[in-house]
Amino acid sequence: MENNNEIMNNNEEVIETATEEIVKATSNGGMKKATTIGLAMIAGALTYKFVVVPAAAKFKNWRENRKTVVNQQQDDALGGEVDEETEDDSL
Repeated sequence: MENNNEIMNNNEEVIETATEEIVKATSNGGMKKATTIGLAMIAGALTYKFVVVPAAAKFKNWRENRKTVVNQQQDDALGGEVDEETEDDSL
């Protein structure tokens, strides 16, 4: 009888130990995933703020300046006189 009780106690200890290890592994994996996702979100936000927004602003300014230069060249070519028809065709 004692032998059976010892086996049962050993089984319970093994099950408890295994359960604790599984819980540790699961919680560490979940924490790593959450940390990775959080860091990726922060990196994405910083990239958007410091790379995408300034690049878009520079591109927008470049396009506006390019349109201004083209319009000035047309004005100079016509001697400063611009017809309404010519102005509409350039847009």
